[in-house]
Amino acid sequence: MKRYLIEPESIAIQAPGSGTDSNESVLPVTYKVVYRIVDTSTQQILPPESEDIDAVASACNELNGADDAQNASSLPDSIVDSIAISNAKSIGEQPAVLANLALAQQIFNQNMRQQIALSEQQAMNQIRIAAVAKCVAMIDNLTESSQASMEKAGADIKTILQVMEHIIGRKPSDAEPPQTN
Repeated sequence: MKRYLIEPESIAIQAPGSGTDSNESVLPVTYKVVYRIVDTSTQQILPPESEDIDAVASACNELNGADDAQNASSLPDSIVDSIAISNAKSIGEQPAVLANLALAQQIFNQNMRQQIALSEQQAMNQIRIAAVAKCVAMIDNLTESSQASMEKAGADIKTILQVMEHIIGRKPSDAEPPQTN
């Protein structure tokens, strides 16, 4: 095992000129990845610290060159370096992957809310169609000679419309049903 390894660290960066005043909008915090060399035996951080993985990898390789005689049975340095670089890059890309997952979840949730709203709207439209059909059937069954049956039908239609308005969520006082003569 190598004594000196590369360790990535995500550092939060706030845009210049962004403040915490109530008049200014708070800009989103961005992150940058800085690579550093860590001594595995003492857990100390050694220079250089840089955003350039290649520079840090070559410095780490030079530090580990002194330990090659002791670790003759370990993996070749090129394989160890490539694994370290691969691990460092995958850890550095982790915030972007998590942001993409969060965005996908938000899109899914919005889609589900829209589908639920659409199904509720379709159900209310079916109730409205059924109520109108019932009113039309009641009007169609009226005879011109019977004034009492016309008044009863008018009262029944008014009741149906009031129930329907209550179901929809409006108060009957907000929208009065049409008067029958």
